[in-house]
Amino acid sequence: MIVSPQIDDFLKDLGAAANYLGHEVFIVGGFLRNLLYKEFHDSSWQVNQDIDLVINTNAIEFSDKFQKFYEDNHDEHISFDIIESFAQFGTVKINHPEKKDFNIEIASTRTETYKEAAAFPTVKIIDSIEDDLQRRDFTINALLMSLNKTNFAEIIDHVGALKDLENKKVKVFHQDSFIDDPTRIYRAVRMKLEYNFEIENETLTYLQTALKHPEFNNWFLKRKNRFAIEKNKIINLGENKSKKAEKFFMDLDHKF
Repeated sequence: MIVSPQIDDFLKDLGAAANYLGHEVFIVGGFLRNLLYKEFHDSSWQVNQDIDLVINTNAIEFSDKFQKFYEDNHDEHISFDIIESFAQFGTVKINHPEKKDFNIEIASTRTETYKEAAAFPTVKIIDSIEDDLQRRDFTINALLMSLNKTNFAEIIDHVGALKDLENKKVKVFHQDSFIDDPTRIYRAVRMKLEYNFEIENETLTYLQTALKHPEFNNWFLKRKNRFAIEKNKIINLGENKSKKAEKFFMDLDHKF
């Protein structure tokens, strides 16, 4: 069981629709990270309810087809709501047909390129899950759980993330990760504090290089709102961890 029988049945239907249409669909991101953290490190860990999925096609077009597939394959002809979609990023949010407060976000497999540091990325929808994973922030957020019928709930690791999760490491994919998106600096610190992980040595070097970059203040202003969101997430971890974040940045001559 992934979540609960009711949720799992819906995910199986979603996987069946993807299978029927010739696509692969996976759970990815925070839900899966927390699920495996609970298994590896802390059985009392609370797993967040909302789930992120990735599918190797246009997610918005798939959600429309899945809605029809779901209605056609249920006697009651019940369906789910498409809450919102963002064509620019190829993402769509739906809810469970009965548990309306349970949200599922489906993202298209895509590449992201940055014209300049801290800019919003230019997105191109692709059909390769392996190439999609390279755009993500940390390896521990790039694990996959298949929803397709033949291997439902199978964990798939293309990037060595299971080892990083077991060894409690926060690791980026490339040296420009914190320049492409400087808000990942705060996110890395949050991952470190929330899970009591360590930032991997090369990743820490990349983080320090980005913080000391002469343009960092301009990057900060460009993404000020997003930095504020990430800072609040750290503050919400509690006073003790918030103070540790302050010390971490103070040691790097940066005011948190």
